[in-house]
Amino acid sequence: MGKSVKIFNNRLNEIEEISNIPPQIVDIVEISDSLFNDTKEICKSFWYVKVQGEKINGIVNGRQVFEIQNSNQDTSFTVEGNQIEILTTDFLGMGVDYNGDLMGCPVDQPILIKDKKNNYFGLVDLIQNEYSKKASWDNEYPYFEIRSDDGCHDKIKSIIVDGTNITLKIHREFQEGENDYEVMLRYENNRYIAEYLNFGEIKYE
Repeated sequence: MGKSVKIFNNRLNEIEEISNIPPQIVDIVEISDSLFNDTKEICKSFWYVKVQGEKINGIVNGRQVFEIQNSNQDTSFTVEGNQIEILTTDFLGMGVDYNGDLMGCPVDQPILIKDKKNNYFGLVDLIQNEYSKKASWDNEYPYFEIRSDDGCHDKIKSIIVDGTNITLKIHREFQEGENDYEVMLRYENNRYIAEYLNFGEIKYE
């Protein structure tokens, strides 16, 4: 996803550039063995990824592709017979570590929600407020994330359903501390929206 996505053929020649399209669910066909970088910044490195989808077919910059992780942060639950899955992702660019070395590069880790009843499979828009800014160190990323990097590790501890509102109680571990916070999810106008309700005080070890 991105404001502009360049698509390449198997010889890595650009064949198309698509602008202003919403995020798309695609199949990952293949990932390059080697890292690539057209700048001097190590954190701009990426793997080329061959994808296949409704509107995008070809090879793209892996920094614009987010792969479902199938991690222990994922969860699923049922609301009135409707199964809902929360799936974590990570992008295919240089991140926190590489081949055992700590790189410390910033990463985006938006979640996906799969909702059978509403036939929804996509990202969760984030309402920005004072708590979301604290949780993201003032990085106003437009989508809700469940993070796992060198800065912190999130884990959903419980889920409370009240009508159309779904409240996630999340525990976050830092390198030298921990805290708890709550995020409310709701489905409206054919999309999911997340809003931080609080961001608890960090307890240091």
